[in-house]
Order: sequence, then C-alpha cells, then structure tokens
Amino acid sequence: MPLPASSTPPPELPSSRALIRSTLAALAVAVVLLLTTVLPAEYGIDPTGAGRVLGLTHMGEIKVRLAREAAADAAADAAAIDEAMDDAEAVATPPDSTA
Repeated sequence: MPLPASSTPPPELPSSRALIRSTLAALAVAVVLLLTTVLPAEYGIDPTGAGRVLGLTHMGEIKVRLAREAAADAAADAAAIDEAMDDAEAVATPPDSTA
C-alpha cells in the first residue's frame, strides 16, 4: 500500500549567509558567557565586573586559593618523601671500609 503524497514541500536548507550569521551569534554568546560567568567562577578573573555582582568572583577566588594550598601540600609531601628516602638510603648503605 503506497503512502499518500504529502502536500507540504520538504523544508529548505538554510543559506550560507544564515549559517554564518547563526555561527557568529553563537560565538558572541559564548564569549559573553566566558567573560561574565566562567572566568569569574573558575579562575577569579572578572574583566566585566558581572562576576562580582553575581557572586561568582568570590567563588573563583576560593577555588584558586584551594588549588594553591593543594599544590603547596603536594610539594611539602614530596619533600617529606624525598627526605625519608634519603634517610632510608643512609641507613641502608653500609659505611665504606676500604681504609
């Protein structure tokens, strides 16, 4: 049983001009979101001042501070491990008795 023919023509594809215009609009929205929300919330960088108004800059500053503290803790842990390894090697190595 054949399907009835549709009376509406198939939709037309958008023109190149419409695609470029839509792409540029999406790019503009992405830049605005980056400057007003992502940078203040993630990195504490607020070039527009909107992050301060929305309370996002404070959140970003906390994240940056915590990341610095974590890096300092990791460096301190690595130094402690290196020191412990040096101490263990000094204890495990017998003195040179070639006198």
